[in-house]
Amino acid sequence: MDSNTELEKELQEKLEELSPMGTLFDTITYYSVENLDQFLENMNQQQAIYCLTEAVKAAYRRGSFRLEESEAISKAIRVLGVD
Repeated sequence: MDSNTELEKELQEKLEELSPMGTLFDTITYYSVENLDQFLENMNQQQAIYCLTEAVKAAYRRGSFRLEESEAISKAIRVLGVD
């Protein structure tokens, strides 16, 4: 393997490391299984509220709630002071 091919392979591996592996609720990006595990293991109360809020917003965008349910959830989020 010539040095140019090795360099291309190394660059491709680095780019893959920088590319997101996945996204939770269309807003929380993670880059590896380990990264996701670390986020879940170390989640604090503020992050938990954020996750729940984003999960509800994602479910709404995906059409998971009736109009009345959406309004109740929207009010609950406002009462919690989360936006």
